[in-house]
Amino acid sequence: MTLISRYRVTILLSAIGWGCLAIYAYKGSYVDDNGVLIESFGFIPLFWLFQLLALVSLIYAALKHRKTR
Repeated sequence: MTLISRYRVTILLSAIGWGCLAIYAYKGSYVDDNGVLIESFGFIPLFWLFQLLALVSLIYAALKHRKTR
């Protein structure tokens, strides 16, 4: 079993998380005419959520691989 196929869920979750952070950085933030800050704040917690899920997936895959040896 190759390394990429063993950790494909981990890689996917991490890539989605980094994508959320990239979208947040790309969209940026600004202050409108009324003095209200406009930003896509929701992408920051999504980034951390996906990174946490990727870490859990990595630990699970590593433990599962360790037991099959």
